[in-house]
Amino acid sequence: MIAIEGTPYEVDSSLKEKLFTVAERVAVMRANGKLTPEVLGHLRQFFKIKNIYNSNAIEGNVLDIGETRLVVAQGLTLTGRPLKDQAEAKNLSEAIDYLETLATDSSRPITEADIRQIHYLVLKDIRDSDAGRYRTVPVEIGGSDFKPPAPESIAAQMEQFGHWLASVSMQGENRNRENALLIASAAHTWFVTIHPFVDGNGRVGRLLLNLVLMRSGYPIAIITKADRSRYYDALEISQSSDLTALAALVIECVDESLEEYEVAAHEQREHKEWAQSIVGKLQHAEQVRASNQYEVWRNAMELLKSVFRQTAEMVDSTATLASVWFKDFGQLELEKYLALKSNSSAKRTWFFRIDFRSGDKSARYLFFFGSPSYSLRGTGDVTLHLAREEPIGSFNYERLESITAPNVPDLLEIAYDARSEEFIAKKKSGESSRMKIETLCRQFFENVVHKHFGN
Repeated sequence: MIAIEGTPYEVDSSLKEKLFTVAERVAVMRANGKLTPEVLGHLRQFFKIKNIYNSNAIEGNVLDIGETRLVVAQGLTLTGRPLKDQAEAKNLSEAIDYLETLATDSSRPITEADIRQIHYLVLKDIRDSDAGRYRTVPVEIGGSDFKPPAPESIAAQMEQFGHWLASVSMQGENRNRENALLIASAAHTWFVTIHPFVDGNGRVGRLLLNLVLMRSGYPIAIITKADRSRYYDALEISQSSDLTALAALVIECVDESLEEYEVAAHEQREHKEWAQSIVGKLQHAEQVRASNQYEVWRNAMELLKSVFRQTAEMVDSTATLASVWFKDFGQLELEKYLALKSNSSAKRTWFFRIDFRSGDKSARYLFFFGSPSYSLRGTGDVTLHLAREEPIGSFNYERLESITAPNVPDLLEIAYDARSEEFIAKKKSGESSRMKIETLCRQFFENVVHKHFGN
């Protein structure tokens, strides 16, 4: 026999292989990304309705699964069906929502207060005076020889159970996964054995079972209406501390949930691959067009750079008491071009830099690519912006349009209109004009010399 630490329960050693197999299956599915948020979200409502229907049906609720879905998912009130049964479905839905918040917050233990809150949600508007309160009267379980504890012993027994549950619920996914199934089974059985509430113990016990499983990274175990007799027999056997029958049932239920998760994961993956293929076909023509646009634009920008380079080298070779230095940073790659074209960000989009020096004065101007400003939208997908080193020697560059000093050149941004094969210069005044490269380049050099070195 395998003892379940901290509890009065044990299971037959024959379950060890099954426990290991299910634990490995869960681990593999999580490692392979099959238990992804997308898959879990896709199945959440399906499992929720299935769970509510079966848990209530075990207790005698007459709603079928379709009616349960109408009451829970659409909030309908069904004529000709017991209002109490409809309230049980709605309540269990709220309790499961609360359960999910407890399951995802593994930073705190599960406490007695949480159990009472779960019970309150299960029984509110049905037995308000008993909702969330331990019973003060003796109770009997129909069809069972088991006698629940006397009401005066409930507080002490729940305190002991609560301490154990708090300790195991904090271990989360760091716990040995094989033990998680046993701990979940023990939590359920121990709770229903204490039978602390007048009504609703079975539903709360099954919620606790799944809460422990969820905290351990498992899918939930749905004990179905069809397994009702087997479930009650297993609980009867557990009164002798032998949890083998119940644990075996829980293993099968988790295994069934895993199969449904695997099917859903496969369908989700197939659907995603199909969508990606459609997107690929849809985008192919656009990608070809964008690539062609990029080649035209790149050639235009290379031409612009060559004019600025030649001008800088010509001025530098002519000067004797001053210098002009041109630094080439290469071309903008297609991926970055497409990112800027779609108004996304891209790093390291420097194109070239021109350094001016005369006597003790110097200035560095950086030309870099970015998304077009508002006034140049529609004329170019990616434009060339200007920045200046501020302060000198810091290698910190500020856009010219952000600098308020009077010595800022007029040229702020350059666009290329492929339709007209023209360059467009945006000026400090806010005006934009179409210009030849040579004119644009000369005006920039004259502006820099006049405004930065004129005095």
